Amino acid sequence: MNMTKKTIGYLFFVMIAFLLVFTGGQKAFAASVLTADTDLKGYDATITTKADGTNVLTTKKGEYLLDETATLYSSRTITINLNNTKPVNMGAINVKSTLEFRGNGELNVTTTEDTGISVGMHLRAFKMSKYGKGHVTATAAGTGLFVHNEIQMDGGTVEGFGANYGIYSENDIKPYHDAVLKGTSSEGIGIYAYRDIYAWKGATVIGEGKVAGARSIIAHIQAEDAGSSITGISTDINSPYSALHADKQMLRAYSGAVVREEYKKPTFEITDDIPVFVTDFTSVARNMKDMKNYTWVSEPDNVFLDAQGGLLGDLSKGTPKELKIIGSRQESKLCLNKNEVSQLKTNGKHEVIFSETPTRFVVPVTVKHWIYDTNIKEYVVYQESVHDMEIGSEFKVNDYIFDFSSVGGEGQLEKIDHSDFIVEKTGKDLVVNYYYDVEF
Repeated sequence: MNMTKKTIGYLFFVMIAFLLVFTGGQKAFAASVLTADTDLKGYDATITTKADGTNVLTTKKGEYLLDETATLYSSRTITINLNNTKPVNMGAINVKSTLEFRGNGELNVTTTEDTGISVGMHLRAFKMSKYGKGHVTATAAGTGLFVHNEIQMDGGTVEGFGANYGIYSENDIKPYHDAVLKGTSSEGIGIYAYRDIYAWKGATVIGEGKVAGARSIIAHIQAEDAGSSITGISTDINSPYSALHADKQMLRAYSGAVVREEYKKPTFEITDDIPVFVTDFTSVARNMKDMKNYTWVSEPDNVFLDAQGGLLGDLSKGTPKELKIIGSRQESKLCLNKNEVSQLKTNGKHEVIFSETPTRFVVPVTVKHWIYDTNIKEYVVYQESVHDMEIGSEFKVNDYIFDFSSVGGEGQLEKIDHSDFIVEKTGKDLVVNYYYDVEF
């Protein structure tokens, strides 16, 4: 069949177009997984979610697939726009200069390496409300999020998790507005900053760790403006560091803000007769000098400050198994109380919380076992023991019958001077007597 040159040219054009479309589709389909071997060199990056549910990162350099094995490296300042509609789960991020996050998507970094997200200069997360309110988490073996300079936020949420540090900054931490910054450490410090840890204009900062919740080396831990709060949670009240620990300065709460310390599962017990002085613990005494300067409440309502200035449980309000105890001090104007370290003004508040605090509300019950002495023809005490019984529990007399066969005797129980009863504190000694006729 003869073809004209025009027909051949047309077919050639169609073939070339088809190949271009096909290879282009193949290129998009076969987008490679992003690795640290590719330097993004600071080109703006945008993360989006494809129709098939996969997440990809696009820059001028190309398009890359993001999955659990993906890692990101940039030798220069980079902005990452989180426009994804499905959470991104990926490996470590390493940026040698400033890293900025924008958008409303969710990004979760998880790695077995020492650091999850490493930033050589500043971390700017959702600066200005127009830049979105996304959510970024970083989990690693050692430090979740490491920032060489400042952490700056105006919105969104940033979280770090690590054995040693949740979040580590070698400068200031500066969240504003409704920004939320959380750092959690299983063995060390939740949030560490060489300089100030701030929370301004409604921001929330929460650090949790075994050594300290949050620690500043040379500057203040300061919350300012109503709605702002900085919370340090310690999982070890016997740590030499406080839940919020400013090495060389102090805690500050201004203009309705709150600085809050929480000690989980403290090692003391609340009783009705032995007052607890929380300032006996080095960690607590760092930021609280006198318990009498604080107002004390508990959930459920139970504790009170006794005349000595210690905490006691009120039996008239029940005998809960555990309590959440809250001590708070608030000042309407600048307070430079020489007896207190924390600086408060304009309704700033310092709270100290003891969560999951165990209680011990008990009454001693004396149990006496009497045997009949045929020589003197009366009962004599063979054995006496004391049992601390929880108030409100049931004392079952049959549970305490003595087994004389265990000591080579034979006999029988003659009588018990009590039946089962509910243990209550009446101010009188509780004694239960058992009488036996025994032969050895």
